[in-house]
Amino acid sequence: MGHTTHLALPTNVLNRKLTMKTIVIATDFSPNGNRAAHFAAHLAQDQKASLILVNAYQGWPDNPAKTENFSLSIKDMQATSGKSLRRLADKLKGELGPDVPIRCIAQEGHAKDVIRSVIKDEHADLLIMSTVGTAAQSAGLMGSVATEMVTETPVPLLLIPPSITYAGMKNVVLGIDLAAAPNAVTLDTALGFAHSFGSVINVLCISDHPDNDDTRHQAQHIRHLLNGQPHTLTIQTGDEIYDTLLAFAHANKADLIMMLPQMRNWFQQLISEGKTSRMARLTDIPLLAVV
Repeated sequence: MGHTTHLALPTNVLNRKLTMKTIVIATDFSPNGNRAAHFAAHLAQDQKASLILVNAYQGWPDNPAKTENFSLSIKDMQATSGKSLRRLADKLKGELGPDVPIRCIAQEGHAKDVIRSVIKDEHADLLIMSTVGTAAQSAGLMGSVATEMVTETPVPLLLIPPSITYAGMKNVVLGIDLAAAPNAVTLDTALGFAHSFGSVINVLCISDHPDNDDTRHQAQHIRHLLNGQPHTLTIQTGDEIYDTLLAFAHANKADLIMMLPQMRNWFQQLISEGKTSRMARLTDIPLLAVV
């Protein structure tokens, strides 16, 4: 069992707030994708943001597990994609009313390329995807387009596991690996999200040496950066970051896990999976990758 050290931190109210104007939800119309769209719509309503539904279509299967018949007519595929998007949009509007502006974008191309293009063109503030799409049986082992987007998204990415429904995000766990100091700007963005959600943030700092001076110095630096946000901070050892973080999130009844992906070069990405990408495959709690 890991050793745990708790540090008491200030809890006065943060003076800044991140404003979300545009949320993009990418869907493949799978049951999990549609559930993620419902989650995104409720979040957009709470944040008074507009919602853009995106579907990428192409004339060949991008996943061998897909069994649909693929039309050779790109025009027909565009029409089918657009019709499915409008049907989903109408269903969301029927549930939420006219409060949430919803637009639909059907675009030809590989999903990751289309998503990045829409994010850029629409100046999106947040991308939402389901962790499991059409190929549900392989996502837990090999990942999905959503988990691949962790290293490629230009904006924060909120990943929604199967069977999750929106109930607010008032209790957040933020995982920080003290072996790699967090970027202050990224951490500030994470705090902005927490404040926008009206969250209490429970910070878990994972370290092999929780009691030494270097660790306490790093924790003190994080404590300074967190000044103004209601939170707790825990330093804990753990052989497996994923197991430790997920167990901590469950113990704290978290509605959301936040992680700060580290920059990795192409060779590192080739030979090993990033911590956040792996967590995205394993989590059963919504995960926000803050970039």
